Amino acid sequence: MIGMIEMIGKSPRHPGGTRLRSPLMSTRPWRPASLLAALALLPAAAACGADRDDALWSLDGRTVSGGGHLRPTTWATGSTLAVTRPREVTGYDAATGEPRWAVPLPGGVCTASARPAGGRVAVQFGRGEFGCERIAVLDLRNGTKLWERPITGERHRRGQVVIAGDTVVVDWLYGTAAFHLADGRPRWTTDSQSADCAIQGMAGGPALVAGRSCDADKGRVGGVHGIDPRTGRYLWTYDAPPGYVVDGMLSSSPVVLGLRLDGRRERAWRVAVLNPSGAQTANFDIQGTVRCSVDSEDPTRCEHAVVTEDTLYVRSGAGPKRGRRFAPIVAFDLATGRVRWGTDNPDGNHLFPVAMDGGRLIAAQPGAFAKGRGKPPRLVSVDPATGKTTIMWGLTRKADFPLRSGSYRQYAGGRFFLTKHLITGKEEVALHAYGPDGPDDRGE
Repeated sequence: MIGMIEMIGKSPRHPGGTRLRSPLMSTRPWRPASLLAALALLPAAAACGADRDDALWSLDGRTVSGGGHLRPTTWATGSTLAVTRPREVTGYDAATGEPRWAVPLPGGVCTASARPAGGRVAVQFGRGEFGCERIAVLDLRNGTKLWERPITGERHRRGQVVIAGDTVVVDWLYGTAAFHLADGRPRWTTDSQSADCAIQGMAGGPALVAGRSCDADKGRVGGVHGIDPRTGRYLWTYDAPPGYVVDGMLSSSPVVLGLRLDGRRERAWRVAVLNPSGAQTANFDIQGTVRCSVDSEDPTRCEHAVVTEDTLYVRSGAGPKRGRRFAPIVAFDLATGRVRWGTDNPDGNHLFPVAMDGGRLIAAQPGAFAKGRGKPPRLVSVDPATGKTTIMWGLTRKADFPLRSGSYRQYAGGRFFLTKHLITGKEEVALHAYGPDGPDDRGE
């Protein structure tokens, strides 16, 4: 309800974070007029069951970033949410925001692997002008650093780190280096300074797929390689069709690529599906706004798309029923490229696919207006067999702008997280955590 949530400031138990509490916990006296106004809102709030504020906790952007600019990497592992900070990685209790542990690093964080592998992540860090010369692996389950190694080569700029199988692979402008995930033993290196072609973007996971950019491509990615992560040997090569460039790598297993016409930024993609030998098995066109870049820190972290073993779930273009506001999720069969179903969105507003969880697709929906009443943003589950949608729980209205503007969305352990891609050091809130077990007094 409006005006009935107050924020608790920083405390020793919640450094850098804020918790929500109800007015019943407040020591401030209520003015009679304010109390009557709040009581008058109770019937309206009760009549609108979806108008709930399930914010559990938040992180202060000024504290997290240390007052500077930060592109954080966050990992949601169920009970813990871990966040990279300027010179450390901090783990927070996913339900309360309480700090659980912190792993300090002897240098500034440059980049990190986007997804945990068995609870482990890799972080590139260092100091100086080309200060990204070291790599470390952390265990998010207990907040420990397992090993740390120098990266061989020269001029180690901020690059990309992935975990592929049991190998950590670091790629930067001038080379690539690989290490054993368990103990950090070096496995292989490459030098790209004098090569005609170089790696540009990698997709990790069960396999390693790397984008290929050659001098003739003028910075664009003209194809991909399948690479043995243990040896660095090329297993296969795929060239984009004439006139197309690789615009995203949605998955390494199965290999799912997003292609676009060279020189055009239209809202259309051609999806290519490859088998483990690199041969194309299916291709199909989609209309939508899938945004990912092969030169980003994680080209598989594509907005508006989720990939499983046999299906691509993607936010399509405007649907025919309600025009531009109605953008359904469409499920494509990766074996045939055929459409399996499209969602009938609740209240006719967009749906953004977020993640698979327990055999269902989790999607986020911005706020909408229907029948003269405002609807706050909310989480929706989608049946992967039929496309039927079910409303899970509502979000705070303040989540509406981050949802629409492309904040990073994560769902794990029954909780939903929204994180800003870039923290400038001026934001009061850099991350919001939501869940069905939020405060009893909800709404804004």
